[in-house]
Amino acid sequence: MSDNISRRNFIVTGLATVAGISGLGIAAKIADRYGLLAPDHEGIFGVGEALTYGAQRILMSHHSLVREFSRSEISKVSPVNHGRPHYDPYERLLSGNFADWRLYVDGLVARPTAFALADLKRMPSRTQITELNCEEGWSYIAAWTGVQLSFILHLVGTSPKAKWVVFYPFNDFWGSIDMPEALHPQPC
Repeated sequence: MSDNISRRNFIVTGLATVAGISGLGIAAKIADRYGLLAPDHEGIFGVGEALTYGAQRILMSHHSLVREFSRSEISKVSPVNHGRPHYDPYERLLSGNFADWRLYVDGLVARPTAFALADLKRMPSRTQITELNCEEGWSYIAAWTGVQLSFILHLVGTSPKAKWVVFYPFNDFWGSIDMPEALHPQPC
């Protein structure tokens, strides 16, 4: 009798495992369809990344705005990790007041474009006073002025297939945000 129960438990456990894995696969397909699946949802931290990303997408689905502050609340000191870059391309641009600098927007867009700083300064801009929170634990409040990223993306005709905006700054690092964040009504 104990052999039957063990065999039965084994079969039931096996079927439950298969059903659970199938359910997770179906849930992942549904989450991906609605843009709720994190790009790094696989691996050891995958479930946590998927849940965090999905929750963020749901909370931002109504374009909730971050708190804005008054000018009197702007931080007196900003704890920047690094000073300005000290290498030739940056120094040349700096000496020319960035007249030769270009913002290149390409990839999944209808009209790949290179914007000069003068072009960007002619576009509608907005100022917001918000808090920057760094993953390293520091934060400060500052006034940020510029063209909304969503405005630039609409100008170049972003493809509906585009999922990410990738930034390449003046150093060896890069960053990215997803399209819902890039199209958020507050500038990024």
